[in-house]
Amino acid sequence: MTKEQNHLRDIVISAIIAALYVALTYLSQMFGLGYGAVQLRLSEMLNCLVIFNKRYIWGITVGCVIANLSSTLGVVDILWGSAQTLITLTIIYFVSKKLPNLISKLTSVVVIGTAMMFLIAWELVVLTKAPFWLTYGTVAAGEFASLLIGAILFYYISKRVDLVA
Repeated sequence: MTKEQNHLRDIVISAIIAALYVALTYLSQMFGLGYGAVQLRLSEMLNCLVIFNKRYIWGITVGCVIANLSSTLGVVDILWGSAQTLITLTIIYFVSKKLPNLISKLTSVVVIGTAMMFLIAWELVVLTKAPFWLTYGTVAAGEFASLLIGAILFYYISKRVDLVA
């Protein structure tokens, strides 16, 4: 493939990932779990893709921006929530590069992604006056569940599909 074809391929893959992120977030919201202090964003399981290739960072982040257009918290969530996603994915990418195997990399996604939800909890505290620790506990629990499901799924998917290329 030429350099231009590779670039186009990366853009198409990022667009597909962004669309999938949006669709999964809206699916979560159908059950009232897409936004707010109690959330289980199924789309967050896509964060596991970052350990395979850094190009997934942009698809997930763009998907988050688009999904957050429907957030009840408005422009703050569009900007802050999406920035949190970008920061978290970048940290996960660089940490996972130093880890020796797939299981440790997937574990890092779950741990880092869950821990970084303090930024979303802080956003909710500022905007809704919710108590920090309770809010952190609920958003972190939802993130943990989504990432754990994603880690298990992508562990098995990666055995059959080349997610690196």
